[in-house]
Amino acid sequence: MPALSVIDLAMFLLETAERPYNIGPLAIIAPPANFRGNFADKLLERMLKRPVGAPFNYRLGSSALGIPTLDIDDKADARQHVQRLTLEAPASMEQLCATVSKLHEVRINRSGLLWELYVIDGLEGGKVALYGKVHHAIIDGRTFVQVVSNWFAPAASDKTVRALWEGVPKAPRKAPAKLSLAEFVGGTIRQTAATTASAFGLYKLLARQALTTVGVDSALTVPVLGVPKVFQGEAVAGREFGFCTLPIAQVKAVAKAQSASVNDVFLAVVDAAMARLLADSNDLPAEPLVADMPLALKDAKGGNQIAVLQFPLGAPQMSVLQRLAAIRIQAGRVKDMLKHESASTLMLYTTLVHGVPALLEKMGMHESMRVSNVLISNPFGLLEERYLMGGRVELALPMAVVAAGQMLNVTAVTAADKFQIGFLAVAGAVPQFERLAGYTGDAFEELKQAGLPPVTQSRRSAGRKTEPGTSARPRARKTA
Repeated sequence: MPALSVIDLAMFLLETAERPYNIGPLAIIAPPANFRGNFADKLLERMLKRPVGAPFNYRLGSSALGIPTLDIDDKADARQHVQRLTLEAPASMEQLCATVSKLHEVRINRSGLLWELYVIDGLEGGKVALYGKVHHAIIDGRTFVQVVSNWFAPAASDKTVRALWEGVPKAPRKAPAKLSLAEFVGGTIRQTAATTASAFGLYKLLARQALTTVGVDSALTVPVLGVPKVFQGEAVAGREFGFCTLPIAQVKAVAKAQSASVNDVFLAVVDAAMARLLADSNDLPAEPLVADMPLALKDAKGGNQIAVLQFPLGAPQMSVLQRLAAIRIQAGRVKDMLKHESASTLMLYTTLVHGVPALLEKMGMHESMRVSNVLISNPFGLLEERYLMGGRVELALPMAVVAAGQMLNVTAVTAADKFQIGFLAVAGAVPQFERLAGYTGDAFEELKQAGLPPVTQSRRSAGRKTEPGTSARPRARKTA
């Protein structure tokens, strides 16, 4: 039986129609030149011949106490979970994003396998879109990147067609030996001791957070107390999706020049874009926005092995370069803190902090606890060009979760030379959401001008056109 972490259990128990835990890729495939026949139909036909592997062969079960469990379906049939859609040609990226937003906001049917795949054609240029939707409780962001990497081939000449649902091969595990009574009792005692240690660690962590609110330096901010009241609205099922792409080589160059990481640059440009968006509507707060940042845990066991921690971004009137410097310090403190806290403590903290607003929403309270203003995630990516049935993967965009306590999720995934940033918001909660992707591209251009030495800028600009980003911004929709 596949193991479920405490975070996985929370995702199953706290999910609602307004807060579905769906994640997945939106891939855009350009068929090879002179391809004969319908690329989408042939691709689907060949993918359906592939086996279903973990975690795509998991079904939801239940223990005697009613607690969710996972069972492996050895006879899993992918055909029941794959659909073909054809948009009215030639459909634009905006129309595709609007269509996928509607699909993404619907909860997965728990009576079957916990995923869906849509093969969509009718796009401009004869391109084909592949949108996958998987319950987040059975897969984390890093594993999803591995799944996508296994799905797409590294060369156009590789005509082997694989499928999303093949998953990631895992080494077989030995059958557990039967425990003696003494071993069983000893294991129970150790488990109880570990739980007690996690709870004690949690108290220490919360105490350090409390010190931050009274001016003593620390890594984390306290949810509720330090979150500006922006990006607010009713928790509805409706979603808005947009994206932009940045040249990864230039992102790395700026990061290197400023002794920062790619993730620091990512946080800074998104922070600057959000500040500009709020300034447009005179809603820019006096305090820094607060971000949730998922971090992988090395010694965690089972399911989603992450902690999601809060910290402040840049002050309202900072330039994007100043924001980068401030964020680099804050992000460094959070990462350093991971060295001093156990994985179990941090996962317990993550579950409690994010579980409270979910419970409040489930109880019908419209004004739930604010955890942060935005969740910003960067679960790695694909380092080279990828192909499927000879067709080039032009984009592999992330579709994420907007969990309770937040109204906006920003997730980045690298694909070859592109740093792709996906924006997902609860409909109506982010004013003028359609501008956010474009503002992020503008912020990166500003950071590049301020953060790269003049010689480096001239070399990178010579002989080629710089494209700060591409955005797809559907109109806002609100679903009751």
